[in-house]
Amino acid sequence: MSKAKDKRIKKLKRHRIWPSIFGLFLIVLVFFVCMLIVLASSAVEVVDDKLTTSYDTSGQIVKRYVEPNIENLDHSYEGIMTDIVLNEGIDAVSIGRNGKKVWSSDGRYPDQNARISYMELFHEGRGYTDYDIIIEEDPQNVIVKDGDTYAVSKDFLKKNNLKNVIVQLVKDDDGIYQPLASLKLWYVFPVDGLEVYVLNHIVVYSYDIVYLMLVFVLFAMLLAIFIIYYICTVLSMIASQSKVTKVLYTDLVTGGENWLSFIRKSERYLKRNRNNKRKYAIVHLRMEKYRSFCTCFGVKEGEELLERFYRILKKQIRSKEVMAHYEQADFALLLQYEDELDITSRIETIKQALNGITPNIKLYFSVGICMVEKGAKDVEEMYNSAMSATAMLLEDAEPRIAFFDIEMKKQQLWEHKVEDEMERALKNKEFKVYLQPKYSAREEKIAGAEALVRWVHPSEGLIPPNRFIPIFERNGFILQLDDYMLEEVAKQQAKWMKDGQSLVPVSVNVSRAHFTREDLAEHICAIIDKYQVPHHVIELELTESAFFDDKQVLLNTVNQLREQGFVVSMDDFGAGYSSLNSLKELHIDVLKIDADFFRGAGSVERGMLIVSEVIDLAKKLQMKIVAEGIENREQVDFLAQQECDLIQGYYFAKPMPIEEFEEKYKETTS
Repeated sequence: MSKAKDKRIKKLKRHRIWPSIFGLFLIVLVFFVCMLIVLASSAVEVVDDKLTTSYDTSGQIVKRYVEPNIENLDHSYEGIMTDIVLNEGIDAVSIGRNGKKVWSSDGRYPDQNARISYMELFHEGRGYTDYDIIIEEDPQNVIVKDGDTYAVSKDFLKKNNLKNVIVQLVKDDDGIYQPLASLKLWYVFPVDGLEVYVLNHIVVYSYDIVYLMLVFVLFAMLLAIFIIYYICTVLSMIASQSKVTKVLYTDLVTGGENWLSFIRKSERYLKRNRNNKRKYAIVHLRMEKYRSFCTCFGVKEGEELLERFYRILKKQIRSKEVMAHYEQADFALLLQYEDELDITSRIETIKQALNGITPNIKLYFSVGICMVEKGAKDVEEMYNSAMSATAMLLEDAEPRIAFFDIEMKKQQLWEHKVEDEMERALKNKEFKVYLQPKYSAREEKIAGAEALVRWVHPSEGLIPPNRFIPIFERNGFILQLDDYMLEEVAKQQAKWMKDGQSLVPVSVNVSRAHFTREDLAEHICAIIDKYQVPHHVIELELTESAFFDDKQVLLNTVNQLREQGFVVSMDDFGAGYSSLNSLKELHIDVLKIDADFFRGAGSVERGMLIVSEVIDLAKKLQMKIVAEGIENREQVDFLAQQECDLIQGYYFAKPMPIEEFEEKYKETTS
């Protein structure tokens, strides 16, 4: 899996639920703290409101009843008290001068001599429930004590908002803390040099508690609504993430687990198997000729067949094993095994079970197996190894099971090395042009050549083409190499022209991959025309297999190349499943007969008969004939007798560097 793809998948899976749960806990905690703060503030506000009301009421009583009768209190006592008692919360009125008692409505009067500091009282742990408190105009922070009556300065009361004075819990006689229920306070007012004390009894009623409870319930409801909403959001997030994960790991064809799921689970099992207690093997299972099945029965039937394969394979999988659909008719398996015989037996059982799906149709399967070595974790690399083992199976191999071995590993490493160095090699011109002469059958003189590539590696030395050309054809680098060879040949032809040497046609291979582009003719002309080389001295060889790709593009390109003056030849005619239809539709100039017609014990005579007929057919189609792979005199004489035009093979010369070809050409033409 590519790094970019792996990064995107991890990003999709990265979202965690725990941060959301922690966020919920944090928000609930903040709400709870805020609720306590609001409740505490509300409680203080209730008490403050009671105190403010009682103080204002006491002041009005003094102005209305006491001040007008200050000189005649004894005579006006009954009337004054009758009016005062009508006001709720007023218990008594006392008057003093310079701290001495002057008059009291009921004999109660605060003792001004019993003063203690607030801090002393606080450290003693004393409280203020059901105690009398005097609110004075005295700016000093003092408390006046007279039995169970205390006086606190008004300024101190305002500064501390009763927090450390009123809202306290106190111990009763049994040492039990009691909540604030009622409060008695002496308010002090100066009148004509006298101190008028008004005793108020403040009670926190039940409806005040109801108010606080309503505030509490309101906050609780808001918090509950928010928690429910947040939980629903988190649950929705969990469900969404579950759906994304399910889609991410679901195969669109079989509906089961896909390749990503296979990698994830396999890596987890292999990681847990650090001590190599279990032996694992990664298996590549392929149904051969799946496309042919779809062609015969339809794509839908083919996909339904793969679904049934998946269900059968799922039943064959044991605990701690994994299976998934890879692509087309390929399946990946991670199996446990005891030995090679054990896993081979399991594979045969699986193949029999799959064949049981279509009893009237014989299905063919190829299997590649890569044993998991100790410490191996790269599932993709091992699966590619299993696929490589499958690809190396011969068509007639039975049973069609191949194990990835050390030789395959070497080949795999070699392919990696080639792919890592091919760009550098092209840039440094490590690919060299070798020329294999083509001799005329009658005169046996050089009449042409074929350009073949050789890789002169700085450390590996001379690398034959069969070790790197197939790799280039698979990875597409063959396109760049073909252009490079075409340009090198054109450059060499231009050099010969400049040196005054006669030119011979040189054929250059054009890979079938080139024929996917419709502007191939213009592309080739652009390369050749840079060196002003005549087009007729460049022969372009294409293989017959190119005919089975996009036929119309091939036909158009060949016609355009011939119109531009290039010679077009068909290479390796007869090497595969030759079609005479290709000769009918393709207007080519040269037909190259494959060397296999001249090999094989017991079939040489039949091969020569076919060659004779092919030469006769080519002559009738006005095509030249080149026989390649010729290795002995008898073959040369036979081809000359059949009027073959050119002969190419080891009998005359092997591929050689350009310098050697020039010397050999001079020898044959001098």
